Amino acid sequence: MKNNVKMSYAPFLIVIPVYDGVDLMDIAAPREIFGWLTVDESFHRDVKVVYVGGNEESFTTNNGVKIAIEATFNDANVQRPNLIWVPGGSPDALEAIIDNPDSPYTAFVKSAGSQADWVCSVCEGAVLLANTGLLNGHRITTHWAFVNCFGNYPEVTVVNGHPRYVKSGNRVTGGGISSALDEAFYLVELIAGKDSAIKVQQTMQYYPKPPVESVIPNAGSCPVLDLD
Repeated sequence: MKNNVKMSYAPFLIVIPVYDGVDLMDIAAPREIFGWLTVDESFHRDVKVVYVGGNEESFTTNNGVKIAIEATFNDANVQRPNLIWVPGGSPDALEAIIDNPDSPYTAFVKSAGSQADWVCSVCEGAVLLANTGLLNGHRITTHWAFVNCFGNYPEVTVVNGHPRYVKSGNRVTGGGISSALDEAFYLVELIAGKDSAIKVQQTMQYYPKPPVESVIPNAGSCPVLDLD
């Protein structure tokens, strides 16, 4: 099939479960990158990205941006996604979710993730995902500051070297906040092909050359207090 002909696919459902205190780039980067697959028919894949949350009308990111919730954890149309993307957020937000044994967030991630084709997290969202058991037996990456949070999850292996993303079976995890960009591009290649990933890269002009250089610090104690 020629590259300029859109392939016949049912919409590829991507759900991003959200909460107050979530990192903005963790949810904005995938929305932007995956969204281009639908905007331009030459990208070969029709996707639908949905912010899923509680019964409130909106949620607020950790830097104060208020965004509308597009579906709730109970809505039937988001229970069987093709891909679930679990974002990171403030330590207080993570701790509140993890400490609640009846958390609707945890219940949704566990249920929807167990039925998804791809189970993904970025940044400290890996802690939320590990808390569901869905990362057991897998190799992962996460934000450098949260590496030591996985003592409570001995069946999860954190890869050394702080890679931008790691694929382990159908699990894909990303490192710190900016890793959402690389991870999402990698997933575009997996679900729509390299040509589509290149087209999105060119459209977004994503050819990063950071203006500063530094080294990743060593992690201290886990910022989520109950996981020290």
